[in-house]
Amino acid sequence: MTSISRKEFLSGVAGTAALAGLPAMGSAADNALVMRAIPKSKNKEQLPVIGLGTAQDFGAQAAPEIMEQKAQVIRELVAKGGRVLDTAEQYSGGGAEAFVGDVIAQSALRDKIFLATKIEERGKEAGQAAIETAFKRLRSDTIDLMFVHNMVDTDLHLPVFLDLKAKGRYRYVGVSSTGREQDRLTTWMDQIDFVEFAYAVDAREAEKRLLPMAADKGVAVLVALPLGRGRLLGKVQGQAVPEWAKQELGAVSFAQLLLKFVVSHPAVTAAIPGTNRPQHMIENLAAGHGPLPDAKQRERIAAIWTA
Repeated sequence: MTSISRKEFLSGVAGTAALAGLPAMGSAADNALVMRAIPKSKNKEQLPVIGLGTAQDFGAQAAPEIMEQKAQVIRELVAKGGRVLDTAEQYSGGGAEAFVGDVIAQSALRDKIFLATKIEERGKEAGQAAIETAFKRLRSDTIDLMFVHNMVDTDLHLPVFLDLKAKGRYRYVGVSSTGREQDRLTTWMDQIDFVEFAYAVDAREAEKRLLPMAADKGVAVLVALPLGRGRLLGKVQGQAVPEWAKQELGAVSFAQLLLKFVVSHPAVTAAIPGTNRPQHMIENLAAGHGPLPDAKQRERIAAIWTA
C-alpha cells in the first residue's frame, strides 16, 4: 500500500469531502482554517496557520503557462482561506517580489493578503534603496511585515524599520534567519513583532530557546522550511500515511502531517511552505483544518522520521 499522492489528494472527492467535515481548532467557524493571534496586535489580529513562501524560484521567468500556474498558487491561497504570503528582495533575484506584486495588483487581492518581505543588505544606503524597491515591486504603499533577513546589519536597519512602522508604512517588523546561527534571533526579541526561522519535525532545535522566548516575549513566529526542503517527504516516499493520523488528525498526506506537527506548537503563528503548484497550495492549506496533534501525537509523528 502506498501513501496518497498530492495528485490523488486533489482528485479524491470523497477524501476532500471528509476533510470538509472536520472541526477547526482555534477558529470560531466550522471548516475555517485554524487561526492564531498576533501577540502584539493592537486590534487582536489573527492569521491562518498555513501560508505561502516564495523562495523556490517563484519569481523565476518561465513559459507563460508556468507563470500562470504560479499566479494561480496565490489565488488559491486566498480562495481557500489563507492570507500569509512571504517573499524577499533576493528571491529569484528580485523576481519574486515583482511577480507577487503584479499578481496581487492584477487580481485585486491586496486587502486579502498579509504581505511579508525582507531585505538583506549591508549599509544604510543599500538598505534604504532595498526598502524603496520593495514598495515599488510589491506595488503597495504599506507592507504588513518587513524583516531584516539573515540578521544582516540588524542593528543598523531595525531603527529605520521602527521609524517606518511609526509612520504607517510597515504594520509589523521582524528579523529572520534559517541558518545555523538562527538562535541569535533572540538578541532582538524585545524590539520586534515577528521572528522567522526554520523548524521541522527533524530540526527541532528551535524548541529549546527560540520558540519559548518568542512565547515569553509575545513575538509572533513564522516557520520557514516546515517540509525540510523536500527531504522529509523524500524519506517517506512510497509509504502509507498511518491510519491513526488519518482518523485522529484528518491528515491524508505526509505533507499535511508535517505541517500539522509544526503549527501544533503553541508558539507558532503560521507555517509558510513554499510551492509553485496550485494543487500543492490547496493540499497544504488543508493541513490547517481539523484537529492539531497533542503532545503524544506530536511524538508519534516525530517517530515516523526518526525511526
